This record gives sequence, C-alpha cells and structure tokens, in this order.
Amino acid sequence: MFTIQEAAQKAMAFARESLGSERTQGLQLEEIESAKEGPHEVWRITLSMPDSLNPLAALGGRREYKTFAVVKSTGEVLSMKIREMSQS
Repeated sequence: MFTIQEAAQKAMAFARESLGSERTQGLQLEEIESAKEGPHEVWRITLSMPDSLNPLAALGGRREYKTFAVVKSTGEVLSMKIREMSQS
C-alpha cells in the first residue's frame, strides 16, 4: 500500500517526466483525496505549477492545476487531468 506521501512523490515525478522540468518549475502540492476509479482505490493528487501558456503568469501568480490518480496498491499513475478551478 502506497502512503499519501509516496503517492504525492509518484505524481510529482510523473508530472516532471511528462511535462518537462521547465514547465514544472515551482511545482506545488495542493490537494490529496482518497477515491475510487473503476476497480481501483486511488489517491487523487492535485498539483499546481506556474501557467506556462500565459507569459504574464509569473507577474500575476496564475497557476495551472492538474489532478493525478495514483493506485494505492501499486503506485501506478493512472491519469493526469486538467483541474479547472472555480472563479469566485
């Protein structure tokens, strides 16, 4: 069984490998929740990083959010999805 900390590290490593080190500079852990996806018990890990598509992101602190599903029993990353944040 992978712990929350191990799952977060798996998600961060997957993000760096998939998106590249330049895009994931400033990577931050935002949320963790327990969930079920299909037959799998997963940790749903939300990470944020500076919005690389917006050249003004560094000035305004805009971030993009991605959610990763990490299987609790194996540590396999099942998915990486864009997380839309509500505007309030």
